[in-house]
Amino acid sequence: MGTSIKGSGMAALAARSGLRGALILAFAVFAGQACAVAQDRQTAKAEKAWDPGPLSTPYGDYLAARHAEAIHDSPLAARLLERTLKHAPNDPEILRMALHQMLAAGYMDRAVAIAKRYLALRPKSVFAGLTIAVDHITAGRLDDGEKALKAIPNRGLGGYVVPMTLAWTLAGKKEVSEAFDTLEPFGKRRGLQLIHDLHAALIHDYVGNTGEAEGLFGKVAGGDNPHLRLVELAGSFYERRGQTEKARNLYERLLKNRSATTTVEWALTRLRAGDKPPKHIRRAADGVAEALWDLAILLNDQNAQRAALIMTRLALHARPKYQLAQILVGDILAAMNRNLSAVAAYDKVDPKSARGWEARLRAADALTRAEQIEPALERLAEMADERPERYDALVARGDILRFRKRYEDSLESYNEAFKRIDRIERRHWSLYYSRGISHERSKQWPEAEKDFLEALRLYPNHPYVLNYLGYSWVDKGLHLERALKMIETAVRLRPNDGFIVDSLGWAHYRLGNFDRAVRYLERAIVLSPNDSAINDHLGDAYWRVGRRTEARFQWWRALKYDPEKDTIPGIKKKLASGLEEGPKKSDASGEGSERDGG
Repeated sequence: MGTSIKGSGMAALAARSGLRGALILAFAVFAGQACAVAQDRQTAKAEKAWDPGPLSTPYGDYLAARHAEAIHDSPLAARLLERTLKHAPNDPEILRMALHQMLAAGYMDRAVAIAKRYLALRPKSVFAGLTIAVDHITAGRLDDGEKALKAIPNRGLGGYVVPMTLAWTLAGKKEVSEAFDTLEPFGKRRGLQLIHDLHAALIHDYVGNTGEAEGLFGKVAGGDNPHLRLVELAGSFYERRGQTEKARNLYERLLKNRSATTTVEWALTRLRAGDKPPKHIRRAADGVAEALWDLAILLNDQNAQRAALIMTRLALHARPKYQLAQILVGDILAAMNRNLSAVAAYDKVDPKSARGWEARLRAADALTRAEQIEPALERLAEMADERPERYDALVARGDILRFRKRYEDSLESYNEAFKRIDRIERRHWSLYYSRGISHERSKQWPEAEKDFLEALRLYPNHPYVLNYLGYSWVDKGLHLERALKMIETAVRLRPNDGFIVDSLGWAHYRLGNFDRAVRYLERAIVLSPNDSAINDHLGDAYWRVGRRTEARFQWWRALKYDPEKDTIPGIKKKLASGLEEGPKKSDASGEGSERDGG
């Protein structure tokens, strides 16, 4: 099972379980799996209802908990481990696992109690020490929080989390110079200078050193393409200082360089109304929450999702209505494929707040991933009606419909979205691209071609647009030389994208360069082995170079990997009788398949 049960208590329990325990163990693992699925379908109901009854054993509970952990069902794992601890209360491995699962599930009161027990056995534990420290700081017990943080080894993960959280704790105690001395080593770590400078700016602002804060905010938000969070914090500082033009320039520069963000739009509306935002950090716990969120972002970017989730839950313990942390919980759960749990996390964000719209869009996406298509579409339709000046909910709705091959319906959403755009800008290339796909898939090629060309005008040499338009031209026998150059450019930009490499191979096939076609199509099949169209194309190319047995094998694979319904008869015909002499447009049974790559 990966990790053995350590400690004499669990070993004795396992020895007494015997055959009955083995049978019950198997039942418990099955029940754990079934309940994990149920939990994501209806989180709250499943948490109350799960009870294996008298067949449960401690060993079975433990193994079922391990399975729940493996499928990222932290609430179920936490409850099973808590019950296991009743039979092995001092087993350090079970305590460690229970702590991590309690934290990941957001059961903070229970996590604090277990952290105290675990620290008695493992006093150098980073997560246990941090849990106790954050609990103290949240309650205003800053001396106790400082003591708990200083007990954590300043190495490994502790070397990242201790300087930032301790600096904020010291700042809360008005020990300002000590706070900056504590924070300084963090900025010397590779790639962390920006975060260091941000928190130095926030601490200066918190303690009233506005001159120093202004210089640092200008530094962190003054780049060519600053992060949204940096713009938000710096702009808020400028607004509170009465530097409205400086704040406005910062907000408008960000909107110019990227798609519209509701947070910045919210700030501009506030600025025009003359309302000043509240101070972002009003107590030490707020600063600790900001630090933990930053660390969670770093961990999540490194695919350390469970550690990132724990950090984010701790941030929410320090600041319960911290919207950035609520959204990040949803993002991490969605990445773990706990999509309905992610929806529940997004729905905790106040829909009328600055980040409420963003959270609602993400909730609709998570519903889609959970195959709750109609509820997602209904949410987005309501949002589109609610904000008739915005087009993003319509685009999201169109994307869902397009990916479900409801192309005519998607066009309605995309066309309505275009009606809401006052001025076409570079950032709208993706809307032309998406609508072009729906036009092409619904057999409206002239309109599709116009959309793709307009997308390229707005964003020259975008690899996906080059690939889709180039592939479509090749497939229709149009502008073959130009199409080949476009696809070659796309391959240079995305050399490891199997769909784009396939397009290049197919272009060579249509030009009669069969040997070169085979070379590229074999590369494409390595990159995307389970795509029906790529297997089909390679089969055609093999046939043209005389590799008939391999060709039929590839066509067989093309049928295996969920081909478009209208391509199936053509593939079956080739399996039965091969290709006619000479390449023809009709060779491509995958004609018109969606080529958006990625």
